[in-house]
Amino acid sequence: MRFGIRGAVFSLALMAAVTFAATSFATTLSLSDVSSDATPAASLSGSITLDVLGGNTLSLTLSNQTSAPDAFLINGVWWNADAGVTGLSLTAATHSVSGDVLAAWTPVESGTNANGFGAFDFALTDGVGASNPNLIPSGESVVFLMTITGSCTTTACTAANFVLANGSGYQAAAKFVSGPDDPESPGNEDSAFGAVIPEPTTAMLLGTGLLLIGLRRR
Repeated sequence: MRFGIRGAVFSLALMAAVTFAATSFATTLSLSDVSSDATPAASLSGSITLDVLGGNTLSLTLSNQTSAPDAFLINGVWWNADAGVTGLSLTAATHSVSGDVLAAWTPVESGTNANGFGAFDFALTDGVGASNPNLIPSGESVVFLMTITGSCTTTACTAANFVLANGSGYQAAAKFVSGPDDPESPGNEDSAFGAVIPEPTTAMLLGTGLLLIGLRRR
């Protein structure tokens, strides 16, 4: 009976882990879990959606959902990857309104910091500045396509290769600029970084699954 119960628990944990993996081909992360300064995190409303096309092309959609009176612009995004990804090269950037904006964004950077949230594996930042009309206003988005290099391409990469926390515990971040009055500097426009932290239920699920797999092997 003990073996039967343990086997049943193991099976449930394994099924949960498989279900998580199966639903992770396209993943959307909210960028408003935490804020880098006194700006309320809820005011930094944005998201990134990660998907892998054809096994070696990363599609990253950066969306701005801020609304009045916040109405921030977005001019940068940071995210991570596992050891199966060694590099990304930007091939296209298509704005939901204005058309192609590839020239307005720098090549994919690696190992850069998002203020207050530590270093991330990869980043895309606008190469012109806050006055550039190609920044992402409220209600708009940009779809970036990047070619993936690394061992995961042998078996086809998935969004799961890009959904993990950095050394500071954050999965992704974005910079919000040209917002409302800065709470820390009245009379000046606000700017802040918003970041994503892993959901506790997801971390607990994966941790429990790995623990039970270890016990099963023993």
